[in-house]
Formats: sequence, C-alpha cells, structure tokens
Amino acid sequence: MATKKKAVKRKVKGKAKKKVAEKTPANGKTPKSPLTESQIKKFKKAEFEAENNSEDYLIVSLLLSVAKDILKAGDKEWAKKVYMKAEDKTKDGAEFKEVADSIFEYLGDKEWAKKVYKKAGEKIKFPRDLMPLAESLCKNLGDTAWAKKVYKKTEDLAEDGSEFKELADVICENLDDKTWAKKVYKKAEGKTNDVSELWELAGSLCDNLDDKTWAKKVYKKAEGKTEGFWDCLGLAGSLCEKLGDKTWAE
Repeated sequence: MATKKKAVKRKVKGKAKKKVAEKTPANGKTPKSPLTESQIKKFKKAEFEAENNSEDYLIVSLLLSVAKDILKAGDKEWAKKVYMKAEDKTKDGAEFKEVADSIFEYLGDKEWAKKVYKKAGEKIKFPRDLMPLAESLCKNLGDTAWAKKVYKKTEDLAEDGSEFKELADVICENLDDKTWAKKVYKKAEGKTNDVSELWELAGSLCDNLDDKTWAKKVYKKAEGKTEGFWDCLGLAGSLCEKLGDKTWAE
C-alpha cells in the first residue's frame, strides 16, 4: 500500500514539473543580434543621431536609411524596431507613403505596408502627393480598386491643367483606362493656357491615346500662344518628335 502511494506521489510531482515547463517560453529571451559589437555600436549611434536630428523633416528619412543598413547587415528584428520608430515619427501623408514603400521593398511585409498606406491616404490632401500613392498601391500591393479611389480623389482635388494632364498620364500607365483618361485630358485642355504645357499635353495625346488629330488641334492652340524664340523652339521640337512633322516645325 505504501509503495502504491509513493508511485502516485511521483506521478503528481512529474505533472507539476511539466506544468511549470509549459509556462516558460522556449524563446523567452530576446534573440541575440547577429551583428558584431562594432556594428552594434555603429548602428546605435546612427539610430540615436537620426532620432534626435535637429531638423525634424529629416528624421523619418534618416531612420529609414538606418533601418535599411541594419537590415542589410543581417539584423531583421532590430531593423523592424527602427521602422516602427520611423512610423511613429511620421507626421504627413507623403512621409507615410515613403515609410510604407520602404517596408514593402526591404522587409517584404505587405500587410504592414498596407496599414501604413492607409494612414498615408487619410493624411494626403494634394493631387501631386496622391498620384504617387496610387502608383504604389498598383505596383506594390496590386490593388487597382483602391488605386482607382485615390485617382478619383485626385481628380476631385485637381485644379490646374498640368495636374489633370499628369493624372490622365498615370491613369493610362497604371490602370490602362483610356476612356477615363480621355475625359481627364479634356479637363486638362480646358484648364491649360501655357505654351509648354499645351505641347506636353499634345505629346501625351500622341503617346497614350494615339490620337494625332486631337494632338494637332492642341499644337495649333500652342502655336497661337508662342511669344518668343524659346517657345517656338520647344514647340518645333515636340512637333518633330511626336508627329514627325518637320514641315510644320519649320
């Protein structure tokens, strides 16, 4: 009988030991950095200097640079922490977009990048900052539906001809939506009066819509607004390059 009790006691004790072992994580300690002492010292100094730079507008880009260097040296966990700092220090939409691009490109973390792109979209208010964001959504995330929403917001905010022209260009390039682009090019034409902007618009009509008839009309409008030698030279160059019309150019 005593022997049986002893056996039971051993069994209970064994269970208790197992329970304690389960509570202690196998990797409870922070993994040791694969970097040398010299590298650690160097990168700690660079991180401190970046984070405490007297020029606030440089802090985020400096932290991103440090994070990329640390990652290249082989310490992904430390690099992630520096990326987190960069995100925390970010104030405007264009910077959030820059951080998201870097996270996607260097860490390959699509989900984290997506969250940061969302912050960028909420902050950006200017057309020329929205267009690069939409491009990143297309090229990095492959999310054309989200990009379309950003391009629509850009169209609503655009005011001058050059903004509309740039928007139509990227709609052609990233969405291949020539129907929508044509409507935006129309808006661009209605808002454009500058000679160089007119011949650039005409060039886009040739390159992206292959509409030389419309382009000729825009070139004609540009010709009527030329005032000096440089205007004439620029127009002539564009006519030769886009239409191959040396006679008109002369």
